[in-house]
Amino acid sequence: MSSVERHQEQDVPIHIEHQASSLAEAALTYAQNGWPVFPLHGKLPYQGSRGSKDATTDQEHLRALWTLHPSANIGLATGETSGVIVLDIDPRNGGYFSLKQLQQHYGDLPATRTSRTAHGGLHKFFAYPQDGNIYPNTVRLATLPGLDIRGEGGYVVLPPSTLYNRLRYKWAEPEHEIAPVPAWLLNLLPHQERQQQALTQDRRLIDSPGEKWLRDALSQATEGNRNTVGFALACQLRDDGMSERQAESIILAYADRVSPGTSPYTRREALASLRSAYSRPPRPPARRRERS
Repeated sequence: MSSVERHQEQDVPIHIEHQASSLAEAALTYAQNGWPVFPLHGKLPYQGSRGSKDATTDQEHLRALWTLHPSANIGLATGETSGVIVLDIDPRNGGYFSLKQLQQHYGDLPATRTSRTAHGGLHKFFAYPQDGNIYPNTVRLATLPGLDIRGEGGYVVLPPSTLYNRLRYKWAEPEHEIAPVPAWLLNLLPHQERQQQALTQDRRLIDSPGEKWLRDALSQATEGNRNTVGFALACQLRDDGMSERQAESIILAYADRVSPGTSPYTRREALASLRSAYSRPPRPPARRRERS
């Protein structure tokens, strides 16, 4: 039985957040219902974790993880492993207006399982398409701000997780089953055939300077220098000849993965650094180290 079939049979109930006495208990209940989960520090994987690649339904392993991190939030690995793909609507970046534009053109989204995020957004859960294609994470669906897709290799934060001990993720009422992705939305989703994806991954292993600069930036960033490091990252991407549109996905990944500290570092701040960097002429490209 596939992960999607198993999930559709069990259909994870939304009242988990009300029944669970702790985040650990909620994580275990999600796992018992077929959703692979992993612990998060705020919205980010713990240091040393591989993030969604470490998601599991193994009860003993999850108990050990939440014993080590009892206040950890709950991350759900999206994509084939859980059988879900999530439309992430972020009102801080105009997500509701962007969704309204799409629905006016294509029609309303179907009723489906939905959670409310800590910052007032929505996560709309759909069944991961079983059509032989890979549907990856996508920033700015249909080039519209505030609409992202959490697909293969991605993750979302599940209720009853909290941010800063006061902002809570909650399941929306009424409870709906997880719907298939509507045809019009499916047509908007970037995708790759499996063979094409394998070739793309091979090319990335050969040369991926953008990923290198991102890793370097994340290793240097602290709460006190996140803006400075983000601007330096944007400048480096510019200097490497990357288009502003290509650099946008990397700078947004930096915003999502950089340490939140006691105050959030927003995508708006990251995009402002990107615009500032690309308004200036590039410097000569930095010399890259030889890869062994």
